[in-house]
Amino acid sequence: MRKRMAALTLALCVGLSGCAVEKEEDGSLLGRAAELGEELVLLTVDGREVPAWRYLYWLAFTCDQIREKYKDSGLTLDWNAPVPGGTLADYAKDQALADTALYATVENWAERYGCALSERERAALAETWEEQAEIHGGEEAYLKELAGLGLDRLRSEELSRVGMLYAKLYDLCLTEGSELSGLLEDEDVDGLTVDRILIKAGEDREAAREKAAEVFSRLNSGENPAELFPALAAEGDDKAGPRTLLPGDGSLPQALEEAAKALEEGQYSGILESEEGFSILRRLASEGEALTGEVFDRLLQEAAEGARIQTAPAYDGLNAAAFDEALAVLRAENE
Repeated sequence: MRKRMAALTLALCVGLSGCAVEKEEDGSLLGRAAELGEELVLLTVDGREVPAWRYLYWLAFTCDQIREKYKDSGLTLDWNAPVPGGTLADYAKDQALADTALYATVENWAERYGCALSERERAALAETWEEQAEIHGGEEAYLKELAGLGLDRLRSEELSRVGMLYAKLYDLCLTEGSELSGLLEDEDVDGLTVDRILIKAGEDREAAREKAAEVFSRLNSGENPAELFPALAAEGDDKAGPRTLLPGDGSLPQALEEAAKALEEGQYSGILESEEGFSILRRLASEGEALTGEVFDRLLQEAAEGARIQTAPAYDGLNAAAFDEALAVLRAENE
């Protein structure tokens, strides 16, 4: 979850290419694409009201990510394609809801555990804005890019503020004697850290099997497999990097998790086959603080997934495919 939260925050800074548009007086592109008032309370998360623009931001972000993956794969995007639980459009809508709930849960936790930004931290938001504006060619150019995401300065800083609250909550969970650290005391931190080389099966499983054998041969013939492993992992299809597995967290298939447990620290496995493809695992040393962070992230994620979410009728009537198509047209018109 830590990687996921970081990825969402990063999206505010680097997910701007191809979106250089002017902000319109009659609402940002998000509200116009959805035909919704952007300040309308679209949903509540454990009682916290969430305006439509926040959800629509994450819906646009999710749709953009899906479009990019299909483009990279050379596949035709079909929002009506069936996926577990519904269609691809349903998946996009659900994923955006999960991201929205995660950010709202961070704010709810911040209130519950007494986390608030100091004046210095609020000033840092302004400094970060100025730095980003300079990177993107000045304030006017930066605002144009943000407009393509449905954001202005206030909205961008609001989302960044949630990211800062998350960091403060994490620091609090490491503070001995705090209420939040007490929440973690009874949790299971018996995890293990692994890195993985993954060759996805794709459409040609035998070709993937041969490629995995070739990679395994390169690893075995290398002068220093410990140094070579991260490079081979980066070349593979699992870009997550080293991760800490907690019992039953589903990060890896059960068979791979059991194989990882059987490894000694520093040892790597043979080629392990799963439905996804072919994996080679290497067990790494697990540090106490890293495990605590993983447990914190798990609890926060569970809180977001278990939150009481109530949606307005406008949410139920929102069609992700129509929204994405309308947003693409609006972006093109304003280039």
